[in-house]
Amino acid sequence: MLPFCNLHCIMLMLPATARRSIKRRPSEAEVFLLNQKFWRLLMKNILPLHGGNLVYKSVGKDDADTIFFCHSLGANQSLWDRQIEQLSHTYRIVSCDLRGHGESDIFSTPYSIEMLAKDILALLDHLDIPSCHFVGLSLGSMIGLWLGANAPDRVKRMVLAGASAKVLNSGAFGKRISHIKQHGLTSMFTELDTRWYADGFTTTHPLIVDAIRTMVAKTPIEGYVAATMAVRDFDITGQLPDITAPMLLITGADDKATPLSEAKFISETCPNADLITLENASHLALVEKPKLFDDALVSFITGSG
Repeated sequence: MLPFCNLHCIMLMLPATARRSIKRRPSEAEVFLLNQKFWRLLMKNILPLHGGNLVYKSVGKDDADTIFFCHSLGANQSLWDRQIEQLSHTYRIVSCDLRGHGESDIFSTPYSIEMLAKDILALLDHLDIPSCHFVGLSLGSMIGLWLGANAPDRVKRMVLAGASAKVLNSGAFGKRISHIKQHGLTSMFTELDTRWYADGFTTTHPLIVDAIRTMVAKTPIEGYVAATMAVRDFDITGQLPDITAPMLLITGADDKATPLSEAKFISETCPNADLITLENASHLALVEKPKLFDDALVSFITGSG
């Protein structure tokens, strides 16, 4: 597996005094943080849509198969920087900040999963990409399920992490929305840490946790709330048998946000779905167990797994 970005890139991003003082290989957490900075230096692309602009990245080999990476609620496309760097050597990679997230505009509210999915279809059309492999986390997985059911010709293979066909406790989302409107996103960090990471991860990997918190804190409240309502109202259980694209579900065994039972239900209902469970990982298994996660993703996309 390639690192988040190569060491030469990392060194170039450091001040000269820091470069001279380094006598060791950067840690995983340091590379995670530097990699986010590295990809932000790339040229931003903007797709004008009705009501606002969508910010996206398109990197890698234009003549290769495309992989689309779709982030989770409250995150942005930099969440997938490690996988993008790794796979851009052999694939064309496209990602975007969903409306109301990252550097994309908020657009008008309310949102729906269908609306977010159609933004992605518009982006693929804009880039003349007829079909792609799709990789999504949580909210991104819901979007992937919608695409698989309603635009099957646009999806080749899907890797869905922290997936759920519907929200189990929609009432809890209403309370969360009210709390966020009153107290802001940062007031939710302690609860989110509990839901997103397996026990002990926040203690052993504080830099990574802080980077994720910083990402979430930059999400506009209006966009976060609108996307939360879209997640709350989503239910695609009746269409799962119609999703025929090869699908790999990756779920942390300790996922408290989208329990393992949800992924099992999807894998048992969709005709071509497989499930991998990562032990000692929760909702953000992609940063908790990066090598295992990436190995499973790459193996499935390449058709070797």
